[in-house]
Amino acid sequence: MQLAEIAPNPYHPNLMRIAGFSDETPDVRTLRLEFADQGEAEAFAGWQPGQFGQFTVFGAGESVFAIANRPWHPNGDGPPTIECTFRAIGKVTNALRAMSPGQTIGFRGPYGNHFPLDDWKGKGLVFIGGGIGMAALRSACLLYTSPSPRDFKYDLVCRLLL
Repeated sequence: MQLAEIAPNPYHPNLMRIAGFSDETPDVRTLRLEFADQGEAEAFAGWQPGQFGQFTVFGAGESVFAIANRPWHPNGDGPPTIECTFRAIGKVTNALRAMSPGQTIGFRGPYGNHFPLDDWKGKGLVFIGGGIGMAALRSACLLYTSPSPRDFKYDLVCRLLL
């Protein structure tokens, strides 16, 4: 057995299909992404609020964004979808903004530490964020406040009571 068969290349992105988008403001967009390959979707382990991913626009470059939707775990939640929110301010983000549903981008992750959710249980917390910084908080807010991901809009204040 070859090493490449045992340990996949961590630099090889998963191919993700743009399933839809939501324009939060004239220059801020949230993309909803689905795995293009069913095998990669089945192997995906999920994420925790606060983690991020590396998103690739082939031919333009890569950018890092927080994973902005409710955490997905391989426990019968259906196929994984990943949402990222970004402001169109540079080469990669402008190229990403110009893309349409059905087109393909790359995704690597999740990376980074996650919010200490277990430590937060039983405590009254208030998250205050503004602008594009709300994307990193959105995943935690969705986990505890909204029955549906579409119920949560980016607000200046998100009160989270656990």
